[in-house]
Amino acid sequence: MKSYFLIPIILVFFTFSSCTSTGDKSVSSSQGEKSGKHLWEYKRYGTNLYSIDGDIKLGEKVMKAQIDEFKKQDTPVNPEKYEALRKRIDSISKKIIAKSDMPGLPYEVYFFDRPDIANAYCLPGGKIGVFSGLFDTLTKGKEKGLVNPASDDEIAAVLAHEIAHATLRHVTRRLTTMQSLGLFGMVASIAIGRGIGSEIQVAFDKVFSLGADLYFPAYTRKYEKEADQAGFFYMAKAGFKPEAAVDIWKRAAARGGPNSKNTDIFASHPASGERAKRLEGWLPDAQLIYEGKLKK
Repeated sequence: MKSYFLIPIILVFFTFSSCTSTGDKSVSSSQGEKSGKHLWEYKRYGTNLYSIDGDIKLGEKVMKAQIDEFKKQDTPVNPEKYEALRKRIDSISKKIIAKSDMPGLPYEVYFFDRPDIANAYCLPGGKIGVFSGLFDTLTKGKEKGLVNPASDDEIAAVLAHEIAHATLRHVTRRLTTMQSLGLFGMVASIAIGRGIGSEIQVAFDKVFSLGADLYFPAYTRKYEKEADQAGFFYMAKAGFKPEAAVDIWKRAAARGGPNSKNTDIFASHPASGERAKRLEGWLPDAQLIYEGKLKK
């Protein structure tokens, strides 16, 4: 059954607290590079009516709600038995973050012991969630995870993609688009206690998808492509072998299918041979950056 415990808290707070009226030039810029053929030619900015602080507060609230839900489900958060892996993930993420477009966000890594969920995400503002089911030696049953936990490069490929969603501010860019379409028309009524409008539910459902009573960011194909490109750039700059990303998505294309659960990486990040081919197209640029032959 679908749970809506986050909606009144997050959307009312976020809409009124995050809309920018401060003149912060970093907030609502609609200018920026258009995506080009080279790896580093991705769109870094888009129209966004929300402040960076709003991104951070939204991510904090969603992560808190996630952790509260995990407690109800008796799901271990940052379990001691995976502490060494969590620390490696944290170390890898810091190297990527240092080369990203927004290194100053308050990033934080959480590890969730859920072998049934093969996924990872980065919420607005930098809260990173990684599930044990993502890794092939930590899963149970016949299905194996997507990533080799012994490979820093493969871990980096997943983290870089997720971090790119946060640095490119995809959640609040999408909220901005929906707001411009009038989907937040009933927010004022909610704020003064007149009830929850269906428009709010529609907007929330388009930004976060639900699986196992947990919320996962939901992105358009356009945003997935941007995150592919920026994440590939980040990992190469950070010194991780870029071919690891190609390998992962080839593997995902082979394993993903219409029966994938809505909590796994195949559902939230559509796997296809086309995606692997797109990464292969950027591989020459990524290799030059990785080898230090091209400074960008």
